Amino acid sequence: MSDIMIENQDDIVKQNIISDGHDFENSSEQRLPTLTNQSSLPSPVLIREFNPTNTDLFLNTPVPKGITLECDVKIIKGWFGLHSCYNFYHSKTKKLLLSVRKQQCFGSHRFQLSKQETELDLVGTLESNFIGTEFILYSNGPSYKNTNDLQTLREELVFIQYEYQILKTRRNLFKVFIPSLIQGKPRKVVPQDENTGLKLKRRFKNKRNDEYYEFQTQEPIWSSKHQSFILPFNSRVNSASIHNFLLNQLKEDNNISQDVAIQFGRCDNKLLNIDIAYPFTPLQAFSIIISQLDNKLLV
Repeated sequence: MSDIMIENQDDIVKQNIISDGHDFENSSEQRLPTLTNQSSLPSPVLIREFNPTNTDLFLNTPVPKGITLECDVKIIKGWFGLHSCYNFYHSKTKKLLLSVRKQQCFGSHRFQLSKQETELDLVGTLESNFIGTEFILYSNGPSYKNTNDLQTLREELVFIQYEYQILKTRRNLFKVFIPSLIQGKPRKVVPQDENTGLKLKRRFKNKRNDEYYEFQTQEPIWSSKHQSFILPFNSRVNSASIHNFLLNQLKEDNNISQDVAIQFGRCDNKLLNIDIAYPFTPLQAFSIIISQLDNKLLV
């Protein structure tokens, strides 16, 4: 833990922040932009507000173009300082959108995503491999391993892949794969065996932007001025944390777009912020945050 003096260009003052891993600079006055260069994607009607009147529909609806959804994350710690629950709130209305609890399972981690904090009202399940390098978000329903009824099989909503690190010499980088949109709604990806699903689709680059969208985190840049790693955050992120990240879409030429799809970062010691843009649904974005906060063996 060290005190680092960094320059906050939003209000042209110096801030003394506490580092819990790496220092990321808040260096932009720009609000989170939506994705561009997606002429092949269907454009939802632009609206001024995107508010959670129906939680189920809200969680599974892509954020409209031109809208930035601002949410807050509260971490509730359990015994011995372990995280027992993550709560996600709509920043403007303070409405609880999702409450997440972790289950210890043999060979993997499993998170139950519920609309209620005190009762289990599942909207999905996030599962990881043993070492924490891969996460998959599933909708409610049985796995193909547990049923022969193809009509009831669960969908894959997100596949998250973290960079494999043994010595942990680099930043906490990862990629995200989500189903592409059809008429403004996520394409259904229903794995029927071990050879189907987003994990396999992401290997076929000719299907990118047709069957799936690919995103990756920006790599922090070392600043000799501040003697720290920096990322161009807006004013909702102003404290250092190893969990802070910016997620951008990967273009056809394998370069990342300049437009940010998800921004996640620490506001203060008790509050984390997430800003979400098209084409992510809130549920998809929240699952990415959960994977980022989870403890991993080789990341």
